[in-house]
Amino acid sequence: MRTQLVLITAGFPFGTSETFLENEIAFLADGFEHVHIVCPDTRVNTQRTLPANCTVYRFNNQLTLSDKLSAFSGVFTSEFKNEMRIVRQKYSKNISLGILKTALISLFQAKRLAHFLNNQFLQQNDSEKWVFYSYWCDDAAVALAILSAQDVSLKTVTRMHRWDIYFEENKYNYLPYRHLISNQLNTIYSISQDGIDYAVSAWKVNQSKIILSRLGVYDGGIRECFGDDTLHIVSCSNVIPVKRVHLIYEAFNLIENLKIEWTHFGDGDQFELLKEKVRNLKSNVQTNLKGRIPNNEIYIAYRKLNPKIFINVSSSEGVPVSIMEALSFGIPVIASNVGGTSEIVNNKNGILLSENPTPHEIKAAIEEVITHPEKREAAYQTWNELYNAEKNYVGFVKKLTEFSDPL
Repeated sequence: MRTQLVLITAGFPFGTSETFLENEIAFLADGFEHVHIVCPDTRVNTQRTLPANCTVYRFNNQLTLSDKLSAFSGVFTSEFKNEMRIVRQKYSKNISLGILKTALISLFQAKRLAHFLNNQFLQQNDSEKWVFYSYWCDDAAVALAILSAQDVSLKTVTRMHRWDIYFEENKYNYLPYRHLISNQLNTIYSISQDGIDYAVSAWKVNQSKIILSRLGVYDGGIRECFGDDTLHIVSCSNVIPVKRVHLIYEAFNLIENLKIEWTHFGDGDQFELLKEKVRNLKSNVQTNLKGRIPNNEIYIAYRKLNPKIFINVSSSEGVPVSIMEALSFGIPVIASNVGGTSEIVNNKNGILLSENPTPHEIKAAIEEVITHPEKREAAYQTWNELYNAEKNYVGFVKKLTEFSDPL
């Protein structure tokens, strides 16, 4: 009997989303007979290269008005009734209209996906061994919980990252069906210890099924940092409010005695505004706003630039893959202390800022890092010990295949 993996993504392998799955997919393909990728994004057609034993299925999860109306029939289901009891008793929250709508739409979407997965895989190939893996702890994970409740022999797992962990990331301060997911899935893999601690505290669930499983990136290769006259600094993120990119150039404007070349990778809603703002930077700061480019081109740029510092000042993070990539090149990191960032950045491999750093604090951190070249080796060692793709994904796939046998 062959072991098959069903991987449910948000957009991968289409477009440019979930770049971190580009590292993981090769290991998943090596570990399973076949990988079936279910992607709900039907709007983008550009597909990235996949291993030969991967097949992609597109699932349309766009909601029509009729779907939204149908979702309200969920008020009669046991899942919804139990969820409302948890919201009141476990979370001590009032059931607002926003929470009500979120729970009903989530349940509708989950049941629709569960029906698709059952028909596409289980009914068609009942002689196979299946592992179902949701890359995000969202409606897809709820769908797997529904499938597991119907068939306890299924092996179902999910990862959780950031927005799918922290209630505060949702405008209603709520994420639906955390208890259903925790009770029914075999394992929840958190990319950070902070995520585990938060889930136990805020979700009010048992920790026994939540396991730390860090993401990983490939070796960038540490290089000697030659002492030229220019301080090369890089950053890599979307240019959106939560990333607070404006703090970076505000810090640069406080520095007068250094020649700085700042390269930023990534775009977003505030990218055009960023272009306008950097025109007011002092003459000692040169900027290169690269926008969104393929992940492999970022690696090429790092090898060419050989940056001395990487900066991330987000107000919310899981454990940023962009920081893992910087560390794999031996680039010291300056980052705000949010989410799981303190698990990857410290004062040995860079500078861990406060949760809400000021431009003056960032300026001081830059001046501190450049006086400690030993941070480069510490940065590379952090990558090798904690975020090495070869180590982390081989171990993760081994855990997945171990769950393929019924308990």
